[in-house]
Amino acid sequence: MRARRRKVKFTKSQSRDFQIPEPLQVNQNEMCIALERAAHSGGRTGKAAKDLMKVLQPHLLKEEDDLLQTLGLLVPLAHNEFSAGMLEVLAKTEHLKARMFEIMREHVEIIDAAHKLLHAAHAEKKLSLVGFTERLMLRAWTDEVVFYPAAILIGEFLKLKASEQQAPVKVNRHNDDV
Repeated sequence: MRARRRKVKFTKSQSRDFQIPEPLQVNQNEMCIALERAAHSGGRTGKAAKDLMKVLQPHLLKEEDDLLQTLGLLVPLAHNEFSAGMLEVLAKTEHLKARMFEIMREHVEIIDAAHKLLHAAHAEKKLSLVGFTERLMLRAWTDEVVFYPAAILIGEFLKLKASEQQAPVKVNRHNDDV
């Protein structure tokens, strides 16, 4: 179930620009491992976990491309670092904006499948899976209210930075002669 990692080639000026932030990568990997274990746990819980994997895996792959790599620009941009190579992310943020309805629909499917896993884990007294499933649902909500808006803001900020780089700087000269 692990989301397939895609290698991205970087130019020297953007060697770290599109890397998924490590805490998000760790979280994503742990989520995939826990769900794989749940799927192998058998019973209603195992079936519910497999059903969740079917809707979650394709979503995670798209999320890695459009969202998580974009969030890798937060730290450099917060340190006022900018390179023209960063503008490559604009295609990702525009794609993300265009897909928002689809993303929300996918989140509804993911949450529905997660609720089924949650109920099965409760019924079978698999309490560690209860906690995992609650964290997974929290992550979906965090995506919607923090990560997706942040990625879109990164794109908008980059557009502004690019326009500043291209526009000639105008100096207003005031005549201070009195």
